[in-house]
Amino acid sequence: MSAVAVVGPSAYWYLTRGTGTIALVLLTITVALGVGNVRRLRTASVPRFVIDAVHRNVSLLAMAFLLVHIVTSVLDSFAHIRLIDAIIPFAGAYRPLWLGFGAVAFDLLIAVLVTSLLRRHFGYRAWRVTHWAAYACWPFALLHGLGTGSDTKAGWMLVIVGGCVIVMIVAVVARATAGWPTHPVARLSALSASALVPLGLLVWLPSGPLAAGWAKKAGTPTSLLSASAGGQAASATGSASAGGGGSTSAPAGTSFTANASGTVNQGSIGGGLAAVDISLALQGQQLSSLRIDLHGQPIEGGGIEMSSSQVTLGTSSNPTEYRGQVTALQGTNIEARVNGPRGALTLVARLNIDPGSGAASGTVQASP
Repeated sequence: MSAVAVVGPSAYWYLTRGTGTIALVLLTITVALGVGNVRRLRTASVPRFVIDAVHRNVSLLAMAFLLVHIVTSVLDSFAHIRLIDAIIPFAGAYRPLWLGFGAVAFDLLIAVLVTSLLRRHFGYRAWRVTHWAAYACWPFALLHGLGTGSDTKAGWMLVIVGGCVIVMIVAVVARATAGWPTHPVARLSALSASALVPLGLLVWLPSGPLAAGWAKKAGTPTSLLSASAGGQAASATGSASAGGGGSTSAPAGTSFTANASGTVNQGSIGGGLAAVDISLALQGQQLSSLRIDLHGQPIEGGGIEMSSSQVTLGTSSNPTEYRGQVTALQGTNIEARVNGPRGALTLVARLNIDPGSGAASGTVQASP
């Protein structure tokens, strides 16, 4: 199919992706400075207190971006992530293991922040032990990003992840080799870990987040997956059975069933993502214009594995009167929930799609 210009996902979706990536980069910098022992780092032109200040300010900035990442994830209605899921690990319904790793990293950072602010009450020893635990948040944050991120397969994201891993390896090697040969067991353990982490990623990524069908394997709820007739990840361009029959025009905001016809276009939107744009005209209805935009990873044979969506319904003069998202997708049977001036509507579209021409026909049912 020819490429088309599409309406992008919600602003929350973009903010979640962007702030999550920036938080990982900032966390890498602050943990690398910590591993390098910032209190011993200084040069002739950069005194120690400057490096200490950079470490502290980057840590606070990382926390700020992380908080925005969490808030936008909760506000974005696609994955239905709760605020409690960011605090209690492995309790969420959306990719629980990988989302749980993010909660563990967040909890460790909160512990470090609290003990740092109340250091004189906790004492130096308790603060130092907690501060060391912060180093464990980096691998948890990395696994969280790779396991839940929609950009994991994108080349630019792999470059960022590779850069973060290299920075951490350099920091660990520098710290482990400084002062050799004292504490040889601890130093050799650190050097071994610095070699095992990239090796483990190289083994895991091709069969994990970079493999087809990762969204389902990672624990994405079935209702959010683009599924085939067999219930697996599938295309929005295949054929499916459709009901028939229409109805006379119904007042806007009330129940109706209408014949639908239109077009389906699939194209790339960058970052390794694809989009399917379904534009339908509903016959004999005041709400006569329906558009469904699906975004996600392209799959073989056409179509996408949905990661986000946008649905609009309206009149010919105001086609975006109702707005919402897809709530279930089974081949070319699509269910959505939209909100407008007369309340919420549930839409069920049952379509036949001609893969060659991109023509679509079928029925659309609306109910309050």
